[in-house]
Amino acid sequence: MARDRDGLPVVVMAAVPLFAVQFGVEFLRFQSRRKRGVRRFRRALVQSGMPRDQAARLAQTYHEAGSFRQILRSTIRSPG
Repeated sequence: MARDRDGLPVVVMAAVPLFAVQFGVEFLRFQSRRKRGVRRFRRALVQSGMPRDQAARLAQTYHEAGSFRQILRSTIRSPG
């Protein structure tokens, strides 16, 4: 039984690099989708008649709202 417990840290340490790679790949996919979404959003605003400078500011705000840092900050700050 003691032998099983000794092997647990080794299993966890072996899983950490795999998790890090998977997380990195998913993060890059998220970033790519976010950028495409912001471009589509800005393009739709301009096509609907909004001035380019206003569309750019609104698209920048939209881009910042989807920031991974902002998401983490709001998750950490929110109670419960």
